[in-house]
Amino acid sequence: MANTTTAPAAAPVATDLPLPQPVPAAETGSRGVLGTITSARDKVTTAKDNVTKTRKKIRSLGWRTRRASYPWYAAAATATLGVAGSVATEFADGPADLAIAGGTGAVALAGGWQLAKRCSEQIEKAGMTSRVQAGVVASCAWCLTTPLTGANALEMWLALGLGTVALSARWWQRIRPGYPAGTDLVLASPTDLVPTTEPDAEAGAVVTAAESILEAWNATVTIPTGLLPGAQLTDPQVADHRVSFTIALVPGKQTVQDLRNLVGKIGSAIGFFAKDITFDEGATPTEATMAVRISAEVDTTYTGPIVIVEGQDIFIEIGPYVDGEGAPRYHVAGPNSVNSGFVLGSKGSGKSRVLELIADGLRALGFEIWWMDPQGGASSKALKDHADWSLMGLDSDEGELELAYIGNLLHLWRAVSNVAKIREAENVAMGLDGFTHTRERPAIMVMIDECHKAFNVKNPITGNTFGYDFGELDRVTRKLGIGFIGASQIFTMDTFGNSAALRSGMITGNLLIMRMMEKSHCGLLPGSAPSPLSLRKGGGYGYAIDTDREHVMWRARNIGDHAAEFLAAKPKATLDARATKAAGLVYRNRHKTAARYTEKALATLEAFDAAPEATALTMLTSGPRQAEQDTSTATSAAPASNAGGGMASVRVLPVRPSAQNTTSAATGVGAVAAPDGVPTADLKPGAQRVMILLRDGQAWHTKDMAAALSISEQAVRGHIRSIGETRLDNLGKGRYRIK
Repeated sequence: MANTTTAPAAAPVATDLPLPQPVPAAETGSRGVLGTITSARDKVTTAKDNVTKTRKKIRSLGWRTRRASYPWYAAAATATLGVAGSVATEFADGPADLAIAGGTGAVALAGGWQLAKRCSEQIEKAGMTSRVQAGVVASCAWCLTTPLTGANALEMWLALGLGTVALSARWWQRIRPGYPAGTDLVLASPTDLVPTTEPDAEAGAVVTAAESILEAWNATVTIPTGLLPGAQLTDPQVADHRVSFTIALVPGKQTVQDLRNLVGKIGSAIGFFAKDITFDEGATPTEATMAVRISAEVDTTYTGPIVIVEGQDIFIEIGPYVDGEGAPRYHVAGPNSVNSGFVLGSKGSGKSRVLELIADGLRALGFEIWWMDPQGGASSKALKDHADWSLMGLDSDEGELELAYIGNLLHLWRAVSNVAKIREAENVAMGLDGFTHTRERPAIMVMIDECHKAFNVKNPITGNTFGYDFGELDRVTRKLGIGFIGASQIFTMDTFGNSAALRSGMITGNLLIMRMMEKSHCGLLPGSAPSPLSLRKGGGYGYAIDTDREHVMWRARNIGDHAAEFLAAKPKATLDARATKAAGLVYRNRHKTAARYTEKALATLEAFDAAPEATALTMLTSGPRQAEQDTSTATSAAPASNAGGGMASVRVLPVRPSAQNTTSAATGVGAVAAPDGVPTADLKPGAQRVMILLRDGQAWHTKDMAAALSISEQAVRGHIRSIGETRLDNLGKGRYRIK
């Protein structure tokens, strides 16, 4: 039990002791004068503060009661017109009195009718149409009669006052100062701002800005001739570096989309740039939320992936919205499915860094990451070095030399196709509705930067673009644990290989748009997408389309140059045995291939440095097949061909030894064997395609090969004859397979 200490009782005060007396000001010298001055200044300051507070209270009271005063404004106008007519009749004779009376009545009728027509929407909304019409007629009658009876007639003033009260009673019943009734919202005064954080200098600046926004809105935007007549700005809420309001829209006349279309003009009216203003839907169709960014930048420090799991849905945060309200999320997976995505942005917009953010989140989740960079790994060194399978460039020396320029694409397409087939069989055998990611059976995310370079290439096996073939796979792979994420600077159908299926699969739900400077591509975006031209410079800014806040700009967290560190700190995924087997030998040898690519790049640099200029330039401009031929020819030539220190002995694409290699007497070029032992280098392109098709080891009928290659059966039989019996087994009835 805690110890309790009791304070000693205070000693009694002796009443007979003399109390200290105040020192007269005259005896304090200059201190008395200074004290008097200071006291006077304090009084002046207090008086000024009181005047300011009083003005604010009066202004607030006038503001709160302004709509309740509308009937009195109409009565005052009627009284002014009637009195003016009465004064005019005093200086007129006979029939002129009737003319003046008729004129004032006509003016009252015309003015009231015009005003009622101009404010018909608000009048109909309040259900006051019949009363306003009666008021216009009564005003006309009063202005017609007053010039004849005289302005000093007491009964006329009683009629005006009682008539105003009678016709306005229902209006006052519905419009009560300071209290909302029904769907009518009362405009908050600038003094009602309540900061949601502790008051400081920044909060004070935000409050001041909020006051100016309220005043500017009601002075320019909501007036009958303004941008949004009748739209009321209410409920200001101050937090951090922004202020948000609720906007009461006029039913049937205004929508949130109207606000977004007018954001530039609204920004000009309230004194802020359009990029700092965002509009969101409210609780009802007649409500909207406006957030205005006042000051300070959102925090984009990256300390690791933010993964959000909501039931069976998995999300990765990209970065905060610039107004500080939440953050866009990349929807990685849903119930029994893996989602695809697309990142659009010009050079320097930060799309590669966004891919790294997503990849780091995928690595934390245990996803298998297959990364293809058509630029040879230049887009992201982090993913090139740390993806589970890195395909650096479209070219490959793994397999068919005739098709080396798209070898990696072929490997990727075959691997995805085969894994999809085996997982489809697993779903059927195990009675699964789709795919649920686990670390034991991980999902695969195929990420392709500058994907337009890959998807628009023609697949020599099917005759389609790779975009079309991947699009057909994307129709089913989301239920098989395989997704695609592409990034590009272009947003035409060519980006997706003219495949509507691939485009739809990649942009539905996960479309991230970053800064774009090409107006023609901006015009191809979905209709609801804001223009990427409005995004700020500096990189990392974007919009997340098909989300609850697609019109709000965000900024990606700044992973900077640390993506490799974050990726390396997390364990890589381990693909399950069936999927590994289905992916094929090229996948299983991927680490050796990556090492050989590095060695090849070093050898190329050494060869380039050692070669004379003419030979070096030829090396840069020749394709893989030509380089192989040049290398092999030079290798078999006499040593004298290299006497000048040229490139004759340099092997640009190394020839792998094989027992089935053959040598052409004419050229001396070795027929290079593919990894599975199928020689293809000495075959014509058509025959090579047949051999590629037969690489699976299965028996193929000529009609099936013709359908797969989009050629005639006669052409297939001609290619088979050119291949020869030494390589193919004839199983009868037009069926063949590789020996």
